[in-house]
Amino acid sequence: MSSRGRLILLASLLTSDAFGIVFGLGLAYGLVLAWPLRSEYFIAIEVGLLPWLFSLAALRLYDLDTVLEDSQEYATVATGCTYGLLLLIVVSTLLGNTGLALPWLFASWVLSMLGVGGGRFLMRRVVRAMRRAGHLIASALIVGADEQGRAIARQLKSEADSGLRVAGFVDDFLPLGTRVQDDLRVLGHPSALAQLVHEQQIAEVIVVPGALAWESLQQILSQMTLTNRPRIRLSPGYYDLLATTPRVAHRNFVPLFVVDSARLIGFDSLLKITLDYSVGLTLVLLTLPINLLIALTLKLKGAIFVAQDFVGIGGRPFRAWMFNVPPTSGLAVMGLHRLPLLWSVLTQHMSLVGPRPIALTDQERHRRWLPSLASLKPGVTGPWAVVPIAALEEEMRATLYYIRNWTIWLDLQILVQTLLVILRRRWERLN
Repeated sequence: MSSRGRLILLASLLTSDAFGIVFGLGLAYGLVLAWPLRSEYFIAIEVGLLPWLFSLAALRLYDLDTVLEDSQEYATVATGCTYGLLLLIVVSTLLGNTGLALPWLFASWVLSMLGVGGGRFLMRRVVRAMRRAGHLIASALIVGADEQGRAIARQLKSEADSGLRVAGFVDDFLPLGTRVQDDLRVLGHPSALAQLVHEQQIAEVIVVPGALAWESLQQILSQMTLTNRPRIRLSPGYYDLLATTPRVAHRNFVPLFVVDSARLIGFDSLLKITLDYSVGLTLVLLTLPINLLIALTLKLKGAIFVAQDFVGIGGRPFRAWMFNVPPTSGLAVMGLHRLPLLWSVLTQHMSLVGPRPIALTDQERHRRWLPSLASLKPGVTGPWAVVPIAALEEEMRATLYYIRNWTIWLDLQILVQTLLVILRRRWERLN
């Protein structure tokens, strides 16, 4: 991305966030209090805007290398708006403006989160549209042409989503010109990385340590502290094992990673359970007529349900039922054969959103990823149901991304995407 493009994007983000904050605070006043806007609230909005933006900046929400990509951004926006509200209260108090109503403060907090989050959502759409037009795209090299490197290249293939255009591979073992993935070839040895970066105008270098000789990796890492270098990102081979969030503990001044067996604990777990019960019960009631109609239709042909044993959270097996329909039927294509799984959500064996349920008979095929998959309850839907998947490796990479980056907002996004997928498939069948 050019310097001019980065400047325009940064200015757009600041403008969008400022509008979202002022919109939220103003709308809160209109809903809670009576217009016209009283002077003390006008002053609070005016002086509170800069501290509010400062709180967002302190949480790195204007780091152009990470924003507008990760669903965790929405959770960070909520945190930033919380800090922003606290700063507004502190600044207003210091200025002697202590008469702000608590209902207005609470409404401002909620509506500012919606305003800033909504602005970020729209900004993502704008950025992707610009990328489809060939703008805001950076060139990248992948260092390491093993299976993991090729999988990364496949995932970055959509430039509109990734914002990267992969120029090729650098590898220790394959000769120059070797075709690795689609039209991507080996451009050289890691020793020629600096020259390739200069010639190809590379902005990002993605390194797969497990695919390199130790000497090559050490040489690349030694360049990370140099100025005028591209951004270097690591995709370590042991990443598959770190689906849960590692914590750092110290033993006699030695830093050690502690990996929890469950991905969600504490408040995050409570949020997910609340979503499962509230939305799950609603969906069970709404789909009850559809379930009865499908059951009556299948009863005329034979068995209504088929039972299967799956791997649950912590590796504990459980049994669930689905409608007994052929894989090629319309119900299966639209995913409606999985509707009975909603009952497993209410019994807490499954979640609305999660990894694909793995049958006990299919454990061996997924053995490499089972420790990570078993850190969450399997889902009725998930990233595997809404993202185009061409191979098992790609599905697992998308699922592990979901596990590592889980937020309640990501679950809501996948639920909406699932509905859109069902409607699109229904429309395609009607046509």
